[in-house]
Amino acid sequence: MPIIKLTCVFVLSVAFFIGLYYLFKSTGWLGKFNNVEELKKIIQGAGFYSYSIFVLIQFLQVTILPIPGIVTTIVGVILFGPIISFFLSLLAILLGSISAFFIGKSLGIKVLHWAIGKEKTESLSNKLKKGKYVFFLMMLFPFFPDDILCMLAGVINMDFKFFLYTNLITRTIGVFSTCFLGSFTQLLF
Repeated sequence: MPIIKLTCVFVLSVAFFIGLYYLFKSTGWLGKFNNVEELKKIIQGAGFYSYSIFVLIQFLQVTILPIPGIVTTIVGVILFGPIISFFLSLLAILLGSISAFFIGKSLGIKVLHWAIGKEKTESLSNKLKKGKYVFFLMMLFPFFPDDILCMLAGVINMDFKFFLYTNLITRTIGVFSTCFLGSFTQLLF
């Protein structure tokens, strides 16, 4: 019985996030998330809740919003500094990665076909079938779509423990690098 409740909660959560995506898209807010200055205004406008809004945006950029994580992380560095931004980003991105894994696991390959197309899904899937350490390397290097790979890992039934350890290592390295390099952008903004 608990598995049915958990599944219902998860499906409702996914439906909520998909609805949120379409709301952002139809209102034009999605475009604001790709612009550093606009994103800064949104987060700063939240006042006391700016940290929470930043974490939510970081989480959503991993799970449903097609915006580059580097943009949101750099905005966090500009607003909160590299150390706070690192911890907030890492928390949100890890939670988002885990959610993406379970979205892939529960919704299957169709969600990836919808998100990136059948051809791209098959291409990435074939790469991952060469071994689980290929996943580690793909997550480590910045030119692979990390968020999509997390969903794909759920689709191909990758061992969750390996998935989690891979994300703990690779996401930490990536977020740390972005926050450290992003700290130089404070001079520009």
